[in-house]
Amino acid sequence: MIEQITQALENAVKDLTGEDHEIVLEQARDFNRGDFACSVAMQLAKILGKPPINLAKEIVEKLNTLYPISDITYEIAGPGFINFKFSKNVLLDLVVKILEQKDDFGQGEDLKNKKILVEFAHPNTHKAFHIGHLRNISLGESLARILEFEKAKIFRANYQGDIGMHVAKCIWALKKENKKNFDDLKTPQVKAEYLGKIYAIGGQAYEALEKAKIEIQEINKALYKGEDLELMNLYKQSRQWSLDYFDYIYKRLGTHFDRLFFESECFSLGKELVLQNVGKIFTKSKGAIVFEGEKYGLHTRVFVSSEGNPTYEAKDMGLAKLQKETFDFDANIHVVANEQTEYFKVIFEAMYQIFPELKGKQYHLAYGMVKLTSGKMSSRTGEVVMAEWLIDTAKEEIGNLIQNKEDFSLEELEEIKEKVAVGAIKFMMLSSGAKNDIAFDLKKAIRLDGDSGPYIQYAYARIRSILRKSGQPPIISNQQLIFENCNENDWGLIRKLLYFEEAVKRASKNYSPHYICHYLLDLTSEFSSWYSKNRVLDEEENLKNARLAILASVAQVLKNGLYLLGIETLERM
Repeated sequence: MIEQITQALENAVKDLTGEDHEIVLEQARDFNRGDFACSVAMQLAKILGKPPINLAKEIVEKLNTLYPISDITYEIAGPGFINFKFSKNVLLDLVVKILEQKDDFGQGEDLKNKKILVEFAHPNTHKAFHIGHLRNISLGESLARILEFEKAKIFRANYQGDIGMHVAKCIWALKKENKKNFDDLKTPQVKAEYLGKIYAIGGQAYEALEKAKIEIQEINKALYKGEDLELMNLYKQSRQWSLDYFDYIYKRLGTHFDRLFFESECFSLGKELVLQNVGKIFTKSKGAIVFEGEKYGLHTRVFVSSEGNPTYEAKDMGLAKLQKETFDFDANIHVVANEQTEYFKVIFEAMYQIFPELKGKQYHLAYGMVKLTSGKMSSRTGEVVMAEWLIDTAKEEIGNLIQNKEDFSLEELEEIKEKVAVGAIKFMMLSSGAKNDIAFDLKKAIRLDGDSGPYIQYAYARIRSILRKSGQPPIISNQQLIFENCNENDWGLIRKLLYFEEAVKRASKNYSPHYICHYLLDLTSEFSSWYSKNRVLDEEENLKNARLAILASVAQVLKNGLYLLGIETLERM
């Protein structure tokens, strides 16, 4: 129906202007005036030299005479808005459509046959997995799901730093420990915690002790050469500790990857690509090899150091080659903090010079930092908020909020705490626009009565409880459902369901899940208001069945939206 309106508007506007114009429909501010609104008349009024309200009237006349759509009425509001209001037949059809399509409701085909690589997570081995990684993973996984929902073929990739100075610092500290074995480190969690402490020791020593700094630099060179067997065995063992722990965290967060890429497999390949293009794309400067970004309105960066070592920049050239050979993508989205925005501008330009076929296919999805009252996190000093600590702390707080614990088994309580904790964290990470910084507030994140993930999860569980108590599945039939006794609260709740598909499209188009977060909060708020004023199970049969169908459709949309955010639902809370 929305597509029909958009097409009709495009036709009417073209008849009046002779040109094509993009039409954008938005949620109407007043349900009583319409369901959707369009401001195209105000946008074109100045160009055409007409008062907006007069142009709006002309557009509506065209719609009525040349492009009529049944079950829709038009109204001109304010200085020239065109409002569109759907009939109750359309709303009834919407409820049935949701109940029929279930998990598929809201899917689009805007990206059908598109192949998109989403590269996210990026934890470095030998370092702590901190709260900032939670935002990266939350954003990357949600984006992958949203794009899949629009029928794109998605390839989840993870590029991890497993070689370099940060590894050398950790290995240096491990060698100082002089342990013959690490049998007392039993679980991935314990090993990861140990590595975090060891890395902090190495990082502090590098800054404070000249002797340690020299030794760490020598270890770094040896790791790149890979010839010291004892050193490489320690490196491989400790690297695997990190990878095992990452897998554990990914499972808790409900994400997975189709391919893990590593700096250790990119550095020599990247250096080779740079050396092959010296004099053509890259330039020698003071013993180093650089890309002169000023030629492209950017800045110059070093790709191979004067010591002959490939930098992050060169490694990214190797990564580009591996990724394009692994997955023939139409777009490659790199989910990386906004601090790297200028870096990526240079990297992409250099990449396009080497691989012209990648031009226009690379996108840096910049996201803001997760800020704390103490400022930025630092894994070098050990003052870092571990991701797992945050999840477990949220679980503990949620456990304190659960009433009537005796109604749940121990397994159910654990499931509730885990799903609600992860959902709370993810929702707070996603509810703001991707580029915005976040001041993470745990108390706010776990609230059941505020702008939070648990608030939505709880609404879903409450609806599912009503549906179970009814003892019958919702009726899915226009012929059997009778809505004549529904009140305006019922119709208002249904109208909120109209906007889910548009929220998904906006999230997909702008690479930002926050549109879905805001929509789900609006829908949940509307349900809560409805729930405080209406009954279901003790109403007469026709009204009861109608309301059960409405609630089932609301629950389905909540479930679909939460899935796109990477958040699981619960049948009971």
